[in-house]
Amino acid sequence: MAMTISTTSAAVLTARGFRRGFVAALPFILGNGLAGIVMGIAYRGSGLGMPAAVLFSLLVYSATAQAVTLGLWTVPPPVAAMVIACLATNARYLVMGAHLRQLFAGLRQRAMLPILFLLADASWLMTTADAERAEPDAGYLLGSSLPMAIGWIGGTALGYALPLAPAGPLAAAAALLPLAFVAALLPAQWRGWRKLVPWAASAGAALLAARLFGESWAMLIGGGVGTLVSAARGEND
Repeated sequence: MAMTISTTSAAVLTARGFRRGFVAALPFILGNGLAGIVMGIAYRGSGLGMPAAVLFSLLVYSATAQAVTLGLWTVPPPVAAMVIACLATNARYLVMGAHLRQLFAGLRQRAMLPILFLLADASWLMTTADAERAEPDAGYLLGSSLPMAIGWIGGTALGYALPLAPAGPLAAAAALLPLAFVAALLPAQWRGWRKLVPWAASAGAALLAARLFGESWAMLIGGGVGTLVSAARGEND
C-alpha cells in the first residue's frame, strides 16, 4: 500500500499514521454504529425509503444536522429550512477546517479534500491531539475518520433493516455512547477555563431554545451560538 506523500517536514500523509489513527478510532465503530442504528430506525419511522436514508447518512454525515432535520420533518419536507439547519449546525467545521489548514498547509488540496469528506468532531480532536505529540500526519486524520464513518453509515443501514421500535433503552444507549467517546478525548484538548466559554454559551442557548421553541431547535441554535462565540473570540487553535 503505497500511501506516503511527503510534502514538507511539517506535514505528511503516511500509511503508518493511517494505521495508528484507524486502530485508535476502532471503538467508534460501536459507538457510531449504535447511534446510526437509531437514526436508521427513526428514518424508517418517518416514511423515508432505505436508499434515501443511507444516502442521507453518507452525504450529510452529521448526527447533529440529521437529528435536527429529522425533527423538522413533515410531508412535504421543508427543504429550505432543512438546508439552513444543516449549514448552521455544521458551521463549526469552518473553525475545524481553519485549524487543519494550519496543520496541513504543505499538503495539496487533491490529497486533503477527500479526507475532509469524512471529517468528524472526534477525529478532529484526535488528530489535533496527536499533532502535538508528533508531526502532523494527514494519514492519522484519515485513519481515525474511517471507523466513525463505517459505524455511522453502516449503522443507519442496519437500523433501517432491523425490526426495532424507535424508542427504549437502545435509543438511550446509542445517544449517549458517541458523547461518552468524545468526552474521553476532551482532556487531551484542555486549554484552560477560557476555552469553556463557547461551550457554556452553546449549552445555555440550547437550553433556552428547547424551552422556547422545542427540542428540535435546541441543537441548531445551541451549535450556532457556540460556533459564533468561538469565531468571535478567534479560537481556531
